[in-house]
Amino acid sequence: MKIQKLMLYLLSVIFIVFLGLFGLLYSNQDKLIFFPEILPEDFHFSFPYTFQEVSLELENGEKVYALFFPAQGPSKGTVLYFHGNAGSLRSWGGVAEDFVPRGWDLLMTDYRGYGKSRAKLTEKGMYQDAERWYEYLKTDKLKKENEIILYGRSIGTGVAVDLGTKTNPGYIILETPYTSLADLAKEYYPFVPKWFLAYSLKSENKIGKLHSPMTIIHGNEDEIVPFRQGKKLFKTALESGVKIEFLEIEGGNHNNLSFFPEYQKGLVNILGSVHLNRRKSNSQR
Repeated sequence: MKIQKLMLYLLSVIFIVFLGLFGLLYSNQDKLIFFPEILPEDFHFSFPYTFQEVSLELENGEKVYALFFPAQGPSKGTVLYFHGNAGSLRSWGGVAEDFVPRGWDLLMTDYRGYGKSRAKLTEKGMYQDAERWYEYLKTDKLKKENEIILYGRSIGTGVAVDLGTKTNPGYIILETPYTSLADLAKEYYPFVPKWFLAYSLKSENKIGKLHSPMTIIHGNEDEIVPFRQGKKLFKTALESGVKIEFLEIEGGNHNNLSFFPEYQKGLVNILGSVHLNRRKSNSQR
Protein backbone atom coordinates (compact mmCIF):
# COMPACT_ATOMS: atom_id res chain seq x y z
CA MET A 1 0.00 0.00 0.00
CA LYS A 2 2.81 2.37 0.91
CA ILE A 3 4.58 1.52 -2.34
CA GLN A 4 1.43 2.31 -4.32
CA LYS A 5 1.06 5.67 -2.57
CA LEU A 6 4.71 6.43 -3.20
CA MET A 7 4.36 5.56 -6.88
CA LEU A 8 1.24 7.70 -7.14
CA TYR A 9 3.07 10.58 -5.46
CA LEU A 10 6.05 10.27 -7.80
CA LEU A 11 3.78 10.15 -10.84
CA SER A 12 1.96 13.24 -9.62
CA VAL A 13 5.24 15.09 -9.18
CA ILE A 14 6.42 14.05 -12.62
CA PHE A 15 3.11 15.13 -14.13
CA ILE A 16 3.24 18.52 -12.42
CA VAL A 17 6.84 19.07 -13.53
CA PHE A 18 5.90 18.05 -17.06
CA LEU A 19 2.98 20.48 -17.10
CA GLY A 20 5.24 23.22 -15.78
CA LEU A 21 7.84 22.63 -18.47
CA PHE A 22 5.13 22.38 -21.10
CA GLY A 23 3.63 25.67 -19.95
CA LEU A 24 7.05 27.31 -19.88
CA LEU A 25 7.72 26.14 -23.42
CA TYR A 26 4.33 27.38 -24.63
CA SER A 27 4.69 30.83 -23.09
CA ASN A 28 8.22 31.24 -24.48
CA GLN A 29 7.75 29.74 -27.92
CA ASP A 30 8.10 33.19 -29.48
CA LYS A 31 11.74 33.11 -28.44
CA LEU A 32 12.23 29.86 -30.38
CA ILE A 33 10.72 31.27 -33.59
CA PHE A 34 11.44 34.99 -33.70
CA PHE A 35 14.77 36.70 -33.08
CA PRO A 36 14.08 40.43 -33.30
CA GLU A 37 16.60 43.20 -32.91
CA ILE A 38 15.20 45.92 -30.65
CA LEU A 39 16.12 49.51 -31.57
CA PRO A 40 15.77 52.62 -29.41
CA GLU A 41 13.12 55.08 -30.53
CA ASP A 42 15.76 57.70 -31.33
CA PHE A 43 17.80 55.32 -33.51
CA HIS A 44 18.84 56.88 -36.84
CA PHE A 45 19.03 54.61 -39.87
CA SER A 46 21.82 54.99 -42.41
CA PHE A 47 21.74 53.65 -45.97
CA PRO A 48 23.40 54.61 -49.26
CA TYR A 49 19.97 55.25 -50.81
CA THR A 50 17.41 57.96 -50.09
CA PHE A 51 14.75 56.72 -47.69
CA GLN A 52 11.88 57.83 -45.52
CA GLU A 53 11.02 56.36 -42.12
CA VAL A 54 7.26 55.96 -41.79
CA SER A 55 4.97 54.65 -39.07
CA LEU A 56 1.34 53.59 -38.66
CA GLU A 57 -0.58 53.90 -35.41
CA LEU A 58 -2.52 50.88 -34.14
CA GLU A 59 -5.81 50.90 -32.26
CA ASN A 60 -4.05 50.69 -28.90
CA GLY A 61 -1.84 53.68 -29.64
CA GLU A 62 1.27 51.60 -30.40
CA LYS A 63 3.11 52.15 -33.67
CA VAL A 64 4.64 49.90 -36.31
CA TYR A 65 7.44 51.15 -38.50
CA ALA A 66 8.69 50.78 -42.05
CA LEU A 67 11.21 52.28 -44.43
CA PHE A 68 10.25 53.63 -47.84
CA PHE A 69 13.00 53.79 -50.45
CA PRO A 70 12.00 55.75 -53.58
CA ALA A 71 13.25 54.39 -56.88
CA GLN A 72 16.19 55.92 -58.65
CA GLY A 73 14.64 57.57 -61.69
CA PRO A 74 10.98 57.17 -62.71
CA SER A 75 9.26 54.58 -60.54
CA LYS A 76 8.23 51.32 -62.21
CA GLY A 77 6.22 50.26 -59.16
CA THR A 78 6.67 49.33 -55.52
CA VAL A 79 7.91 46.20 -53.77
CA LEU A 80 6.24 45.56 -50.40
CA TYR A 81 8.82 43.46 -48.57
CA PHE A 82 8.24 41.21 -45.53
CA HIS A 83 11.60 40.16 -44.11
CA GLY A 84 12.85 37.09 -42.22
CA ASN A 85 12.54 36.16 -38.55
CA ALA A 86 15.76 37.78 -37.29
CA GLY A 87 17.13 41.31 -37.13
CA SER A 88 15.29 44.54 -37.93
CA LEU A 89 15.07 47.22 -40.61
CA ARG A 90 18.59 48.28 -39.61
CA SER A 91 20.07 45.22 -41.29
CA TRP A 92 17.31 44.31 -43.74
CA GLY A 93 17.37 47.75 -45.35
CA GLY A 94 20.35 46.60 -47.39
CA VAL A 95 17.93 44.71 -49.62
CA ALA A 96 17.19 48.08 -51.25
CA GLU A 97 20.19 47.58 -53.54
CA ASP A 98 18.29 44.83 -55.39
CA PHE A 99 15.35 47.10 -56.25
CA VAL A 100 16.01 50.85 -55.96
CA PRO A 101 18.75 51.10 -58.68
CA ARG A 102 16.45 49.09 -60.98
CA GLY A 103 13.72 51.69 -60.79
CA TRP A 104 11.52 50.18 -58.08
CA ASP A 105 10.32 51.75 -54.84
CA LEU A 106 10.72 49.57 -51.78
CA LEU A 107 8.52 49.58 -48.68
CA MET A 108 10.05 47.33 -46.05
CA THR A 109 8.24 46.74 -42.76
CA ASP A 110 9.27 45.65 -39.28
CA TYR A 111 6.92 43.24 -37.51
CA ARG A 112 5.54 44.01 -34.08
CA GLY A 113 8.28 43.61 -31.49
CA TYR A 114 11.00 44.30 -34.09
CA GLY A 115 13.13 47.43 -34.32
CA LYS A 116 11.12 50.40 -33.06
CA SER A 117 7.78 48.60 -33.31
CA ARG A 118 6.80 48.00 -29.70
CA ALA A 119 3.41 46.27 -30.08
CA LYS A 120 3.07 42.64 -29.01
CA LEU A 121 3.74 40.18 -31.81
CA THR A 122 0.86 37.90 -32.84
CA GLU A 123 0.05 36.09 -36.07
CA LYS A 124 -3.20 38.04 -36.41
CA GLY A 125 -1.27 41.26 -35.86
CA MET A 126 1.21 40.34 -38.59
CA TYR A 127 -1.63 39.86 -41.06
CA GLN A 128 -3.43 43.03 -40.01
CA ASP A 129 -0.30 45.15 -40.28
CA ALA A 130 0.42 43.75 -43.74
CA GLU A 131 -3.02 44.92 -44.86
CA ARG A 132 -2.38 48.32 -43.29
CA TRP A 133 0.87 48.76 -45.20
CA TYR A 134 -0.76 47.64 -48.43
CA GLU A 135 -3.50 50.22 -47.91
CA TYR A 136 -0.83 52.80 -47.08
CA LEU A 137 0.73 52.28 -50.51
CA LYS A 138 -2.65 52.72 -52.17
CA THR A 139 -3.80 55.80 -50.23
CA ASP A 140 -0.65 57.64 -49.17
CA LYS A 141 1.64 56.71 -52.07
CA LEU A 142 -1.21 56.51 -54.61
CA LYS A 143 -0.08 53.15 -55.95
CA LYS A 144 -2.42 51.02 -58.01
CA GLU A 145 -2.61 47.33 -57.09
CA ASN A 146 -1.00 46.24 -60.36
CA GLU A 147 1.98 48.45 -59.45
CA ILE A 148 2.64 46.51 -56.22
CA ILE A 149 4.79 43.40 -55.87
CA LEU A 150 4.53 41.41 -52.64
CA TYR A 151 7.88 39.96 -51.60
CA GLY A 152 8.05 37.47 -48.73
CA ARG A 153 11.36 36.28 -47.36
CA SER A 154 11.45 33.16 -45.12
CA ILE A 155 9.03 33.80 -42.22
CA GLY A 156 7.64 36.69 -44.27
CA THR A 157 6.42 34.34 -47.01
CA GLY A 158 3.51 33.33 -44.80
CA VAL A 159 2.55 36.99 -44.39
CA ALA A 160 2.84 37.65 -48.13
CA VAL A 161 0.69 34.63 -49.01
CA ASP A 162 -2.03 35.62 -46.55
CA LEU A 163 -2.05 39.19 -47.87
CA GLY A 164 -2.17 37.90 -51.43
CA THR A 165 -5.44 36.08 -50.71
CA LYS A 166 -7.08 39.38 -49.71
CA THR A 167 -5.64 41.65 -52.42
CA ASN A 168 -4.72 41.63 -56.11
CA PRO A 169 -1.09 42.75 -56.43
CA GLY A 170 0.70 42.74 -59.74
CA TYR A 171 3.00 39.90 -58.66
CA ILE A 172 4.10 37.85 -55.65
CA ILE A 173 7.62 36.57 -54.94
CA LEU A 174 8.32 34.02 -52.21
CA GLU A 175 11.94 33.43 -51.25
CA THR A 176 12.75 30.29 -49.22
CA PRO A 177 9.10 29.60 -48.25
CA TYR A 178 7.73 26.92 -45.91
CA THR A 179 4.43 25.03 -46.17
CA SER A 180 3.38 25.94 -42.63
CA LEU A 181 5.09 26.89 -39.41
CA ALA A 182 3.95 23.60 -37.88
CA ASP A 183 5.67 21.65 -40.67
CA LEU A 184 8.81 23.71 -40.19
CA ALA A 185 8.74 23.32 -36.40
CA LYS A 186 8.48 19.56 -36.81
CA GLU A 187 11.90 19.61 -38.49
CA TYR A 188 13.48 20.97 -35.29
CA TYR A 189 11.07 19.93 -32.52
CA PRO A 190 9.48 16.64 -33.66
CA PHE A 191 8.06 16.02 -30.17
CA VAL A 192 5.93 19.19 -30.24
CA PRO A 193 2.32 18.62 -31.44
CA LYS A 194 0.92 20.94 -34.12
CA TRP A 195 -1.89 22.21 -31.88
CA PHE A 196 0.70 23.47 -29.40
CA LEU A 197 1.94 26.27 -31.67
CA ALA A 198 0.49 29.76 -31.23
CA TYR A 199 1.51 30.56 -34.81
CA SER A 200 0.32 28.55 -37.80
CA LEU A 201 1.20 30.58 -40.94
CA LYS A 202 -0.36 27.89 -43.13
CA SER A 203 0.77 28.91 -46.60
CA GLU A 204 -0.03 25.51 -48.10
CA ASN A 205 -3.70 25.98 -47.22
CA LYS A 206 -3.83 29.46 -48.80
CA ILE A 207 -1.52 29.46 -51.80
CA GLY A 208 -4.11 27.90 -54.09
CA LYS A 209 -6.41 30.89 -53.49
CA LEU A 210 -3.98 33.43 -54.96
CA HIS A 211 -5.03 35.23 -58.14
CA SER A 212 -1.77 37.03 -58.86
CA PRO A 213 1.08 35.42 -60.85
CA MET A 214 4.01 34.45 -58.68
CA THR A 215 7.47 32.94 -58.41
CA ILE A 216 9.00 30.79 -55.69
CA ILE A 217 12.76 31.11 -55.26
CA HIS A 218 14.53 28.42 -53.24
CA GLY A 219 18.08 27.14 -52.86
CA ASN A 220 18.40 23.36 -53.09
CA GLU A 221 20.84 23.33 -50.16
CA ASP A 222 18.67 25.36 -47.78
CA GLU A 223 19.66 24.31 -44.26
CA ILE A 224 16.81 26.17 -42.50
CA VAL A 225 13.67 25.65 -44.60
CA PRO A 226 13.76 22.32 -46.46
CA PHE A 227 13.84 22.71 -50.24
CA ARG A 228 11.06 20.13 -50.51
CA GLN A 229 8.67 22.48 -48.71
CA GLY A 230 9.15 25.12 -51.39
CA LYS A 231 8.56 22.49 -54.08
CA LYS A 232 5.44 21.28 -52.30
CA LEU A 233 4.03 24.81 -52.24
CA PHE A 234 4.77 25.10 -55.95
CA LYS A 235 2.95 21.86 -56.71
CA THR A 236 -0.05 22.84 -54.60
CA ALA A 237 -0.33 26.21 -56.33
CA LEU A 238 0.16 24.73 -59.79
CA GLU A 239 -2.55 22.11 -59.24
CA SER A 240 -4.90 24.87 -58.06
CA GLY A 241 -4.48 26.82 -61.29
CA VAL A 242 -2.18 29.55 -59.96
CA LYS A 243 0.15 31.03 -62.55
CA ILE A 244 3.42 30.18 -60.89
CA GLU A 245 7.09 29.56 -61.66
CA PHE A 246 9.85 27.98 -59.59
CA LEU A 247 13.41 29.30 -59.60
CA GLU A 248 15.82 26.77 -58.14
CA ILE A 249 19.18 28.16 -57.07
CA GLU A 250 21.71 25.36 -57.43
CA GLY A 251 23.91 25.25 -54.33
CA GLY A 252 22.02 28.08 -52.64
CA ASN A 253 21.35 27.95 -48.91
CA HIS A 254 18.91 29.93 -46.78
CA ASN A 255 20.79 33.22 -46.55
CA ASN A 256 22.91 33.62 -49.66
CA LEU A 257 20.58 33.46 -52.68
CA SER A 258 21.05 37.12 -53.65
CA PHE A 259 24.75 36.43 -54.24
CA PHE A 260 23.98 34.01 -57.06
CA PRO A 261 23.86 35.29 -60.67
CA GLU A 262 20.81 33.06 -61.22
CA TYR A 263 18.92 34.93 -58.52
CA GLN A 264 19.80 38.37 -59.87
CA LYS A 265 18.96 37.35 -63.43
CA GLY A 266 15.66 35.85 -62.29
CA LEU A 267 14.78 38.97 -60.29
CA VAL A 268 15.55 41.26 -63.24
CA ASN A 269 13.36 39.11 -65.50
CA ILE A 270 10.46 39.18 -63.02
CA LEU A 271 10.66 42.94 -62.46
CA GLY A 272 10.94 43.59 -66.18
CA SER A 273 8.03 41.31 -66.99
CA VAL A 274 5.76 42.90 -64.37
CA HIS A 275 6.57 46.40 -65.63
CA LEU A 276 6.07 45.45 -69.29
CA ASN A 277 2.76 43.68 -68.65
CA ARG A 278 1.45 46.66 -66.72
CA ARG A 279 2.40 49.06 -69.52
CA LYS A 280 0.63 46.83 -72.04
CA SER A 281 -2.43 46.64 -69.82
CA ASN A 282 -2.53 50.42 -69.35
CA SER A 283 -2.16 51.05 -73.10
CA GLN A 284 -5.15 48.82 -73.87
CA ARG A 285 -7.50 50.79 -71.64
